[in-house]
Amino acid sequence: MQPSSLAPGAAVHEVEIVRDVVYGRGIVQRGRPDGPVERELALDLYRPVDPPQPGQRRPALVLAFGGAFHRGSKENDAFEAEGGNTSVAEYCLRFARRGYVACAIDYRLVPEDPQPGATPVVSRPERIPTSRVAVVRRRLQLPPATPEMLWRGIEAASDDMAAATRFVRRQAAAWQVDPARIAIGGFSAGARTALNVAFGEQVPVAAVLALSGYIDDEDLAGHLARRAGGGPAVLLVSAEHDLDYVAAAAPGLVARLREAGLHCDSVQVPGASHFYRAEAAARYDRHGTTTVEDAMDTFLRHVLGPTLG
Repeated sequence: MQPSSLAPGAAVHEVEIVRDVVYGRGIVQRGRPDGPVERELALDLYRPVDPPQPGQRRPALVLAFGGAFHRGSKENDAFEAEGGNTSVAEYCLRFARRGYVACAIDYRLVPEDPQPGATPVVSRPERIPTSRVAVVRRRLQLPPATPEMLWRGIEAASDDMAAATRFVRRQAAAWQVDPARIAIGGFSAGARTALNVAFGEQVPVAAVLALSGYIDDEDLAGHLARRAGGGPAVLLVSAEHDLDYVAAAAPGLVARLREAGLHCDSVQVPGASHFYRAEAAARYDRHGTTTVEDAMDTFLRHVLGPTLG
């Protein structure tokens, strides 16, 4: 499938996909009687086949899938039964065709009972929203989750995406990536994780793409207070009928980021639920109409510059 709404005359690149590139290891099954185990953490690499000219580097995207920290995968997080959405893997393919190096990452999930690590991004587990998690756990025939269980999963996901982003930075020369032009993002739980990595873990990135993402306002305020200054640009996309906590938090999140002096584009998908496609019509809070994918493309070109530089 060709990316939609490419600029006139823009190149459409042939894409190479390299599956299951191991970027780290993470502890799971923390509560096993015979002790926890480690599992590999991997990413799928999508990159243009044609190499850049000598001295040029491409921008990179590191994207995480959605699924309420309980389901989904780097290969597929499109939930057709719930209205349909474009998967993170498909976004990686489309943006690689536009000239980006894109990575769809694996990360540990709540049902794996992961080790949360030592860099907390959520200060109060009891404030974690549970409305969507409760629905997903019922569908997976799991009992209700405790705040501690959800906290461990969110923290593990944040640690994993931080590790993946640092791994991509270490591969910059080999993958012909510009380390100053790395954006992270994702859908739903993946978007929440990207916000946690950029602001909680404070991994240096140029931009964040948050499709129906969420971060607790109290946590964000604390994270921003710890920054020495500056921070990534952020694109926030939400739907008119998004998850209750995503829709309620979006205006305040936009306002807080802008008050902190950060570039923040805010886009809403009218008439949509939490699940929407890349081609869905959308509108900026400040100016004009667009689609989800075009808003992502416009934002990335504004923040990261041309795909070669």
